[in-house]
Amino acid sequence: MNKNIPEIYNLIQELSWHFGNQGLKGECCGDLSLVEFMAIKNLHDKNYHTIQEIGTALNITKSGASKIVNRLEIKGYVLRERSSEDGRVCCVAITEKGTDAISKILEIYTSYVDKILKDFEPNTISNIKNVLESLVTSFHNQGFINQTMINGGIY
Repeated sequence: MNKNIPEIYNLIQELSWHFGNQGLKGECCGDLSLVEFMAIKNLHDKNYHTIQEIGTALNITKSGASKIVNRLEIKGYVLRERSSEDGRVCCVAITEKGTDAISKILEIYTSYVDKILKDFEPNTISNIKNVLESLVTSFHNQGFINQTMINGGIY
């Protein structure tokens, strides 16, 4: 293992902490928890999903995704609809309130990142973007950490 890997992990964890609810005094996402935000952002980016697809995207069970959708529906951010093609399938659509919330949250975070990086050279910002894109792509290709990885010697 490369000797820098533990420090890279620590840095990723530190960044995650700063971009979670606590990163901006617990007020970054309004009345949305981080997992609710991720679910609604996924809906916003993909436009229309089944509960199963939301669960898969967030690496949680269908039951867990259903609970998140329930909370989002009560808050008015999403609507549950039956599929016109298969009435057994429940689809989730983002509401105007949900779209507005995502836009506002993304605006806040974009401004936050802009302030953090304001003194960086444009080339450095481009390099940061490229490295983060590479990391995200690798995470997507590898998948979420799972019990097999933990039991197989990674943990």
